Formats: sequence, structure tokens, C-alpha cells
Amino acid sequence: MTLSAYHQLGKFIVDFQHAEETINEILILMAQADDEAIRILINELDYSQRLKTADVMFARFAGLRSDKSANAEFHKLMDKLAKLGARRNDLVHSRYMRWIHISGTEGLIRQNSKLRARKGIREQDEEELLPEAFTADLRQLAEARQELEKFRLKVIDWLYPDVQD
Repeated sequence: MTLSAYHQLGKFIVDFQHAEETINEILILMAQADDEAIRILINELDYSQRLKTADVMFARFAGLRSDKSANAEFHKLMDKLAKLGARRNDLVHSRYMRWIHISGTEGLIRQNSKLRARKGIREQDEEELLPEAFTADLRQLAEARQELEKFRLKVIDWLYPDVQD
């Protein structure tokens, strides 16, 4: 069964929410404080601010443990997640129209307009989205979520080194 472009778009948005929650969990772990108080603070940060905060906190956390390689890997992951966040924003803040490809496959036309104040223009982007158009986005997001989980577990191991499975 081939999934529709509607389904793939929804899957990307929901999967992205799971990645955001993992970032929140990593921030909560590293703060080593009242979870609810940290969640209140996290909710005041937009996505890019959360990524920057996590990056800085992780650098400090890794530095205390003299793990420079983990810090560099985490920084790369935050860059990947920033790019995925930009893609998510484009997808969420666009208008969509139903579209039938010449092959008969149902898809979506995504339209997004942005104001470029410096240039004094309004840019109009348009993208044809068949179900397979989401394959790369979903793959990159899945890989980023796996890496996030690896770092979440690393933080737990650093915090509780004496606890065995």
C-alpha cells in the first residue's frame, strides 16, 4: 500500500514532535532540577532557542567529563535538527492544494510566501509533493531521532554511572 502525500506530511510533523520532546528530555536531564520547573522554562523557548540551549548545556556537560568528541557530534546533530526545523516550518506554514500527477498519483502542491524586507519583495515558493517526496525528510528525521536517543542515553549514563541494567 502506497501512503498518500497527506499521510507522509502528517507523519513528518508528528515524528518531528517526538524529536522535539527528546530534546526537551535531554534538557531536563542535564538541568538536574525540578522537572516541572524546567518544562515551564523550556516552553518559553522557541525551537531554535531550545537547540542552542541544548548545544551549550551539552558542551558544558561533556566538558565536565572531558568528552570533546561527544560535544562535536552533538553540535553536528543540533545543526541537522536546525535544518529539519526549517523544513518543518516551511511545511507547516504553507498552503496546500490537491494535485494529480500526470502518472495519476495524487499529491500536493505546496505554496509558501516569504517577505524579503531587504530586497523589498515577496518570494513565492512552490513545490510539487508526491508521497515519495517525503522519503529523504523522513529518513533524515529518523536518523536524527536515533542520534538524539543515543545522546539521551549518554547523559543518563553520565548522571548515573553506577546503575547497571
